[in-house]
Amino acid sequence: MAELKERYAEALFELFLESGKQEEHRTQAVFVRDVLTDPECDAFLRHPHISSEEKRAFVKKIFDDKISSYLMGFLFLAVEKRREAVIVPSLSEYIDKIDRYWGKMTATVVSAVDLDEKQIASLQALLNKKLDKQVEIVTITDPSLIGGFYIQMSEYIIDCTVRTHLHKIKEHLKKGDTE
Repeated sequence: MAELKERYAEALFELFLESGKQEEHRTQAVFVRDVLTDPECDAFLRHPHISSEEKRAFVKKIFDDKISSYLMGFLFLAVEKRREAVIVPSLSEYIDKIDRYWGKMTATVVSAVDLDEKQIASLQALLNKKLDKQVEIVTITDPSLIGGFYIQMSEYIIDCTVRTHLHKIKEHLKKGDTE
C-alpha cells in the first residue's frame, strides 16, 4: 500500500505543479482528506458490499463543484479500482509533498500539560531556525507522558519526555549499567 500511496501522491503532485491554482488545490486536498477521515465516510467507502457506482455517487454528491477535476478524477479512480483504503494516506502524502515544495512543515508537539502561546511561539521560532523551514505547530496534551514533551515531524521524532527518560533508566538498571 505504501508504494501505491506514493504513486498516487506523486501523480497528484505533478498535476498540482501544472495547475495555476496551487493554494486552492492544496486547500481542496485538505478538505477532502478531512471529510473522508470521518469514520462514517470511511466505513461507507471501504464497505465491500457497496457498489462502485454508489460510492462514486456518494463522492460526487459531497465534492461536486467543490474540488478540481483532477482531484475528483483521483477519487473516482480509487473507487473504481477498489482502492478506497489508500485515498486518505495518498492525500496526506500529497499535502506533505506540497508543504515540502513550499518549504513548510508541520510539527506535532505532544506534551504532558497544555503549552501556552509563548511556549508554542518560542518552539516554533526555534524549529523554523533549525530546520530552515516554515513550521506549523499542532499541540496535543497527553498526561501519560508524566512531564516534558516530544515533537514529531514527518520522519523525525525529538523525545524529551519524563516517561522515556524513566524507561531508559529502567533499562540501564536491568542491564546492570553503571553509566
